[in-house]
Formats: sequence, structure tokens, C-alpha cells
Amino acid sequence: MGDTGESVEMIRTLVVDDEPGLAELVATRLERADDRIEAAAATSADDALAAFEAADHDFDCVVSDYEMPGRNGLELLETLRTDHPDLPFILLTGKGSERVASRAFSAGATDYLQKDGTTDQYAILANRVTKYVERTRANRQQERHLAAIESAHEGIGILDSDGQFRYVNEAYADLYGYDPDEMIGEDWELIYPDEEASFVREEILPTVHETGEWSGETTGLRANGSTFIEEHTVSETASGDLVCTVVDITDWKQRTEERDRYRALVESLDDAVYVLGPRGRFLYVNDAFIDLVGYDYETILGSTPDLIKDEATVEQAERQLGRLLSDDGPDSVTFEMEVEPKDGEPIPCEDHMGVLPYENEEFRGSVGVLRDVSARERRDRELREHRALLEQSLDALDDVFFVFGPDEELARWNDRLPEVTGYTDDELDGMHPTEFFPDDDAAQVEAAVEEVIKTGDTQLRADYLLKDGTHVPYEFKATRLDGPENDVLGFVGIGRDITETQEYERRLERQNERLEEFASVLSHDLRNPLNVAEGRLELARETGERDHFDAVAEAHERMETLIEELLTLAREGNIATDLQSLPLRDQAEESWKTIATDDATLVVEDDLTVRADESRLQQLLENLFRNSVEHGSTNSRRAERADDSVEHSSTSSRTQSDDNVEHGSTSSRTQSDDNVEHGSEGVQVRLGVLPDRAGFYVADDGPGIPESERDRVFESGYTTGGNGIGAGLSIVKRVADAHGWTVRVTGSRDGGARFEVADVDVS
Repeated sequence: MGDTGESVEMIRTLVVDDEPGLAELVATRLERADDRIEAAAATSADDALAAFEAADHDFDCVVSDYEMPGRNGLELLETLRTDHPDLPFILLTGKGSERVASRAFSAGATDYLQKDGTTDQYAILANRVTKYVERTRANRQQERHLAAIESAHEGIGILDSDGQFRYVNEAYADLYGYDPDEMIGEDWELIYPDEEASFVREEILPTVHETGEWSGETTGLRANGSTFIEEHTVSETASGDLVCTVVDITDWKQRTEERDRYRALVESLDDAVYVLGPRGRFLYVNDAFIDLVGYDYETILGSTPDLIKDEATVEQAERQLGRLLSDDGPDSVTFEMEVEPKDGEPIPCEDHMGVLPYENEEFRGSVGVLRDVSARERRDRELREHRALLEQSLDALDDVFFVFGPDEELARWNDRLPEVTGYTDDELDGMHPTEFFPDDDAAQVEAAVEEVIKTGDTQLRADYLLKDGTHVPYEFKATRLDGPENDVLGFVGIGRDITETQEYERRLERQNERLEEFASVLSHDLRNPLNVAEGRLELARETGERDHFDAVAEAHERMETLIEELLTLAREGNIATDLQSLPLRDQAEESWKTIATDDATLVVEDDLTVRADESRLQQLLENLFRNSVEHGSTNSRRAERADDSVEHSSTSSRTQSDDNVEHGSTSSRTQSDDNVEHGSEGVQVRLGVLPDRAGFYVADDGPGIPESERDRVFESGYTTGGNGIGAGLSIVKRVADAHGWTVRVTGSRDGGARFEVADVDVS
């Protein structure tokens, strides 16, 4: 090999053979085959062991004969393995056999060759020596690297080219809450939330493959589902592996963010903030401080407070600092002083002073906030000026005016308060707020008092309890009274009679309820005849039969009637009823025609005559029928229509075939003989007379209504998730109430729902 200028690590090889001169020959041949090999010879196993002990450093490889006097080659191998477990050992023997080879490999030999004395054999032997030594050295280097990785505080993981963990150290596994063995073989997405995995896949990995490295912040996912912020470095090795180094920086990140937020908060304050060091010199001031005193940063920083204070004020501040530093001193002090700015008159300020946290019991300085109170002093003067004017104007108020002191006792009021409450001025003096209200409102009043003291204002509606026991609705608004030292002086407020306001609100609420019910009923009930009209119009277009237009006209007449009556409802606020004697069977059959019944069947089991408003009775029946048909269908009872359903649709709404009439059937059915012939299995709806009460029922064989829901089905807006808007059964209840009937829901004999309408006027 030529001189490359680089240091070549030699491969020290020991050749062991008892044949005179053969060991030297093999050693010479190895050195000539590869100039990296430096070979030595030994003529026995004992000489070889002595050579290991005498050498400055261990040999890198041993090439040994098998049969030798004393110890043979395998016994030499077993002895060397004690101190050199990974030493490459090649058995070179003149007697080759499978038995010897098996024993060699069982004993831990690296390789096995049989002597043949050719030149090519030495080249092969040199190649194997070099290969085994380089592999051993690489393994040792890797083990040293892994040992270093294991001792590292940073989390280090290695991913193979498929993105699966090939190795992780303890620190890496601990970061994510796993044992190292649990992570080996897992995909890298194990340790990232879904949104972060997309970032890794789309941003980090392409950058690593392009440039060889990426570093930044990512979000790690622990085994318990929690996350943390990690500083992350990813590097790609020559073999395509990815080496990932992570450090949990959550705490550091939070501290940094808190520090930045604190600094931003201080900088954004309108009040002047300063920090004085332990020697009493300015270490920091914010922009508001600069604006207050008029000096620049360079002038202020490093100077003493006498730059902006006279001698008396400096002494005052030092006395306050002494209080803070005393053993039983307060955590902070507030005192008034004057700041002397660079230009202009002295500025009255409040100084809120505290000390910096101690470090190893060492005083580190003080911190303070200066608040310009000149505006407050002006407000105090203005307040005093206006107070006299207020005293004169309070007795002109129609509303009651009151002031409660810090002990929550009535301290001031206007003339309107005794006029309203009936109490004399002497009786009012010192009364507690709860004494003006009924006992039931005491908790509400106390909560309002607590709120005004805590937040600064409150609002309350409650009945004034007058001296004679009369209740009058009032609305009260109150505001906290703050003193110059931010101490609470009580609260002030007014009360206004809202009798007329509440009556107006009640009227408006009733009107809104009627309008809401009107819109709900209108949108719900108009849909039935509208669906019939649309269906019949489509059939007319398909078949050309004019009979369908009659049904369309009837549906339109039904819609017109509903609209007129609903407008009456909206105007009058109640359902008007024009009572007349009506056969229940006829009303049921007419109502059934307006329902899109598909395969459903109506069976009228009994008949009776009821006194009712015809249109409203049909409205009640339509909604009960529609409820049974729609919710019965959701139980998978509705069969698929036959292909010829359109052909026979003109007869599908007949209530009874000629054949039924001929045989005296007492049931009324909407499905035609065609539908029966095709095996339709739609819901069956039955109408019958209550056996023990004046009234009737509508029952079906659908899914029924759970007992837990039966008390709610008549509420406006109740729905089980069908196409309706939850108004149908509410309409049933309203129609029943208008007639003085009662309605309830229970279970039918077929497992479905049964609606019973009772207390009906029958004849």
C-alpha cells in the first residue's frame, strides 16, 4: 500500500503451529498478502499464552493448528476465551473432518480452514483475518459508543431506514414513559401526537434526507397520553439510520415564557416601575418611569434616587425600606411622596415598595411602583365640589336612593325611600339590606351585596317588602364606594319600580310564545297536505289521470283552512272550537287520506260519535296517525315498495276494497289489495273506543315509546330524531286541551305506542 499520509492501524496476528518452520512461514505469507498484518509465530499453545502475557498489547487475531503436543488448538482457544471473549480465532489444521469442525465452532472458533499449502490459501487466510479483526474492532467501537450513549443525560434513539427504533438509551425511554425494550421495533409515530406526526413526516424527515440534519422544537407524546416540549436533533448516518437526540425543555420553556410575559407586562404598565440594587442604585426602570421623570435611561441607570427626590423624600423612602427589612416588617409598604421630574412641577405619587427575593439570605435590592395620583387629587376636589350639588338633587328623584356603609348599614337616603317603604327616617337609619326584602330573597340579596363589594357593581331584581307587608317589584343598581387607600367605604345605589315593566315583559313573552307556537304548528301541519299535493301532482304527470288533481285540490283546501285557523290562533292566543257531533270513523278516514302512509294500514275497530271541532279533530288524528306511521317505519317495518307501486298508487289510499265491503269487514285499511298481494309489512295503526272512559285511542305496532320518555312526548319541540320538528304531539295536546279532553301515552298490546284521548263528550 502506498503512503497516504494517514496512520494505518496494524493487525497483530499470532500464528501457532508445532511443525518446525511452518509457523514462521504462515506468518510471513500473511504479511506479504496484506501489509496491514503484522504476524508473529509460536510453536506451542504454552508459547502462545506466554506471548499474550509478554506483549505490550493483546494480539488482534490468532491462527492456530489443531493437533499439537500438550494443549491442542481447541484447548488453547478455551483458555484464551477467558480473558478475550471476542478475539478472532481461526483454526488451521492439516486433518480436516466434520467432527473437528463441529468441535471448533462449538468451542467458539471464529472460522475453520484446512491446510493445503497453496499460495491462494494464504490470500484467503489473510482476507479472513482482516475481515474478522475489522468487524471485531467495529463492534468494540459500537459498544463504546453505546456505553457513552447509555451514560448520556440526553435521550438518544436510533431509527433504522424503515423508521423503527433499533436502539434507545434509558434517558430516551424515560422521557416517553417506556422501558427501552418496549420501544425497540416500534414505529417513530409512537411518540408523537397526530398533528405533530404530520409535521415530522412533511417537514423534518425531508429536511434530514436532503441536508443530513434537522434541529428544533417538537412536541413529544408520553405513554400515559401527556405531552411535553422537547429540543430535538435528528441526524442521518451513512447507512441510512437516523440518530435522534431529545431534551425535555418544558420547564425551561415555561420559565422563559413567564419571564417574557412578566417583562412584557411590566413594560406595558401605565405605572412607573423601578428596581434598586443592594447599594441603592437604579438597576432597571420601565418606559412609564422614563415618561414620568423625563430623564433618559443612561442618566437614570446607575444613579441614586436623589436624582428625582429631595432630601426629605429620600429619607422617607429609607425609613420605609427599614420597615421592610425588619424582622417583623410587612411584605410591602405604600406611602405618598413627590417626584421631582427633570422639567416641571413636583408630581404627587404613591410609592408601592417591596424587596426582591433573598438569595442565600443576602439582600438583593428593592422594587417599587410609582403611581401618579395628581389626577386622583383633582377628582377628589371635583367630588367634594359636586357632593354639595348632589345633596340638593337627590330629593328630586322619582327613584329611591341609598348609601350603605362598610358595615352594610343604611347611612344615607333620599326622601323617596321613606315614601315608598313606609318607614320613618329613624326606622330606616342603620337597617340592613336584607330587611327590605322577603325572607325568600335574603340569600339573593346577600349575594348581590357580596358581588358589589367584590366586583364594584351589581344589579338585582327583587320585591321590596314594604312596612305594611306589601310586595312591590323593584330593580336595583349599586356601585361600590372606594376610599383613597383603596379601602371599601360601602356602596351606593338606586331602586326603580318595575311593576309596569314586568307586566309589559309578561305580555311580550306570551306574544312571543304564541308566535313561536304558530310558526311551529304552521310548518308542521302544512307539510302533510303539501306532501299529498306533491305526490298526487307527480302521479298526475306520470299517469295523466285527472283524478289526482281532485286530491291536489283537496290538499290545497286543507292548507288554506289550516292557515286561516292558525292565523286566528296567533291573533287570539287560543284554539277556537266550533263543536258539532261527528262520527269518529269518518273523521279518521278523512284524516288518513292526508298522510303519506306508504304501506301503513289503518284499522278502525270501533266507532262512536264525538262532539268536537271538525277541523281540530282531524288535526289531532292526523298528527297521531303521522306519528305512528313515521316512527313505526324507523323500526324497519316499512317494506320496500314493489316495482308496480306507481301503477297501483291511485288505489293505495282507498280505505276499503269492494271485496271488504262485500264480506262485511269492520276494519278500514289504506293498503290496497295490490300491496297485500306483494307481501308489504308496513306498520298497522288501530283506532278504537276506550272501554272504561269516554274517549278513544290510537295504537300501533311500531317500536313504542320508553316509559322514561312518555312524560316528555307532548312537550313542544320533543322529537325522536325523525324528519319532524317535534311539534306533532304538542299539537295533539293543545287540541285536546282546547276541547277539555285529556291525553296520555302508554304501551299497546302489540308492543307499540297507544295514545288515549279521554273525557270526550260522546253521544
